[in-house]
Amino acid sequence: RGLDAPAQVAGALCLAGLAAALIEAGARGWGSPVVLGGLALFVLALPTFLLLERRASAPMLPLGLFASRRFSASAAIGVLLNLGFYGLLFVVPLYFQQVRHLDAMETGLAMLPMALMPPIASPLSGWVAARTGPRPPMAYGLIIGGIGLLSWLPADAGTSYWALLVPLMLTGFGTGFTMPAATAAIMEAAPPELGGAASAVFNAARQTGSAIGVALVGTLVAGGGLVPGLHADVVVGGLGFLIAAALAVFALRPAQ
Repeated sequence: RGLDAPAQVAGALCLAGLAAALIEAGARGWGSPVVLGGLALFVLALPTFLLLERRASAPMLPLGLFASRRFSASAAIGVLLNLGFYGLLFVVPLYFQQVRHLDAMETGLAMLPMALMPPIASPLSGWVAARTGPRPPMAYGLIIGGIGLLSWLPADAGTSYWALLVPLMLTGFGTGFTMPAATAAIMEAAPPELGGAASAVFNAARQTGSAIGVALVGTLVAGGGLVPGLHADVVVGGLGFLIAAALAVFALRPAQ
């Protein structure tokens, strides 16, 4: 019924402020005017966005959707899923090239096992979800992915590539196994007439998680070095996956 332009602008400013603050904090420090300005923009734009959506006649984001525990949990899972996966996807090529001294082609081949997992895991997840509902494949996929992320903790300059093969495959498989089930879960949690909005919320949640994950890992690497930054990132991402798994188990239970 028309564009909700003021809320779109407020939402964009909110995410831009948060991402900019996280990106610049590593190089400039948390007390930098740029970082503080980004955080202030985020703090001011978020309630503005919510107020505009509450008052809009045709809101871009119907806030009533979040009254459903299952819908809110599914959206949160989307944020945590991409935060962990895309943070890793950003830092691992740097690790292979700057720490292991591989060239771009070798780095791509080294990461190929992770890239091959989602095309295998996603159809399998859809097959399982059709028989069990989305909760079990979401929970199992997030646990597998969380273990994969945390398995990067021993990685350093001298770690054998073969020791990294299992973390690569587990992370890729867990992410691919989670995604279709998570999409199904948020669609099931919304009224049929708001299916388009529900799908958009999940995609926006995932992209928000991606932006925050990449910005955060950039700060961690800039502040502590590449290998310590990688370790800090996989702890944050791995715990995020396990928290998301707990949400899938407990918050997505069908209403009694």
